[in-house]
Amino acid sequence: MERISKPLGATANDLAARLAAAIPLSDMGIAVLFTVLIELEIWLFKPDTNQPAVAAVAALAAGMALAFRRVHPFRSLLVNLGGAVGLIALGNPSNFIQWTSLIMVWSIAAYGRQAQQWAGLVFSLGVVGFYFVRIPDQGGAAVFIATAAVWTVVWLVSLLFGARIREEQMREAESVAEALAVAQQARLQFEEARTSMARDLHDLIGHTVNLMLVHAEGGRLALDDNPEATRLALDTIVATSRQAMTELDLLLETLHRGSASSGRMPALGLKDLPRLQEELMAAGVEVELRVHGDTTQVPGSVGVSAYRITQAALINTLRHAGAADVSVDLTVNPSDVTLDIGDTGSGLDAGDIEGHGLQGIRERMALHGGDVDIRNRAGGGVQILCRFPMRSS
Repeated sequence: MERISKPLGATANDLAARLAAAIPLSDMGIAVLFTVLIELEIWLFKPDTNQPAVAAVAALAAGMALAFRRVHPFRSLLVNLGGAVGLIALGNPSNFIQWTSLIMVWSIAAYGRQAQQWAGLVFSLGVVGFYFVRIPDQGGAAVFIATAAVWTVVWLVSLLFGARIREEQMREAESVAEALAVAQQARLQFEEARTSMARDLHDLIGHTVNLMLVHAEGGRLALDDNPEATRLALDTIVATSRQAMTELDLLLETLHRGSASSGRMPALGLKDLPRLQEELMAAGVEVELRVHGDTTQVPGSVGVSAYRITQAALINTLRHAGAADVSVDLTVNPSDVTLDIGDTGSGLDAGDIEGHGLQGIRERMALHGGDVDIRNRAGGGVQILCRFPMRSS
């Protein structure tokens, strides 16, 4: 039993807390004020009230409905009018109940939906008519028409007030939507920058480690017979590691600054392809580089991606193809930039083709809206064909 009562109590407390947060304090104060006035009128100032207990319940409903006039305007209007009809049906005219109904007419026009606004006016005028029919000594047709006119004018003025409120709410919603869109765009840019850095870091470390591994292995084998070759291999390892540390420091500096656009990214592009060729040839891979067209017309982002893709392809050749020959053909056309990389190695199996390095190539091409084709060549080896559209770039 205790296990059931606690969730019920928690639910009741939660509901009360939500209602207290949703109901404006001013509306609660108005509701309590009119409820107390009508109750005092029933119990103290009109001892001849018919069925005071029933009238008191009707007055409580009519008065406290004002507390929800902005949260649930149409429902609170119905409750208020129902309480008023109860008092009128008992033949108990009140000096305050009509003011609560007038407040509800204002509220339904200001905060209700269009259909509720019209229904609220019709229901309210109907209650006004019932009042003068049930208690005719309160006035004749002229008084009814004047009262109905007042109710209608208040409703019309409130319509204008409600339109202004909705216009302000719309502007606030648009402002919030714009702020959310800016925040979302900033988040997407950050994610793109982080992904780009991850790809750069993967390419940098993979390229450097593989070069160092090849030279270290060659130096170890030549240690006894050719000390000069060992010294050359060690010098290459030192130079490669220093260059890698420089690029890594620039990447880390960018990360520390918190934005890809604020840091100094390594400016590697098409101009660095010859250096990449020399590094791989020093590691024992014969690389033939051919460039066709004016590379100065290539956007910087395309140049960076082309360099990184070539680097990733050469890394894969170094890791998987052994002492294969590699050809790199870069062609700049008015409509696109093509990059054709092929080696004469043993090719890749299905797992290698879907590996992280080649997947990074696909991701880079997707950023530019380009096409990429990675396949094993019929005569042996791997071919990577990339096409960068100049407009999309």
